[in-house]
Amino acid sequence: GDADDLAQDVFVRAWRQSGQWRGDGSYRGWLFRIAWTVFLDARRSAGRREGRERGFDVERAGTDHDLRLDIDRALARLPDRERAAALLCFAEGCSHAEAAKAMDIPLGTLKSVLARARTALAAQLEAPNG
Repeated sequence: GDADDLAQDVFVRAWRQSGQWRGDGSYRGWLFRIAWTVFLDARRSAGRREGRERGFDVERAGTDHDLRLDIDRALARLPDRERAAALLCFAEGCSHAEAAKAMDIPLGTLKSVLARARTALAAQLEAPNG
């Protein structure tokens, strides 16, 4: 439900700001930038609310889903910026330049953040309990 709401907010904001896209980069990168901003706004709002439930229901995971759950848990343990970089580059297939633009950070910073994310994910996935 939250993901659907965020996606709707992204597309509404993109529609309203469509005149601001200058065409100097990819439309995809511009849209990811809007998505990142909407995500951060929602994250800040959620952080103010008490009692928000987060986590994963490990008991419902079958053996076929164990790796996916391990990856989800490892991603959840990352700081927001590292998680976003990892998802943009690893899951969405964005280039480093596109991810840096979407996150509004310098390319070198994105590469450093992504390296930390990769190291942390590898360490967590190699740990005995994932």
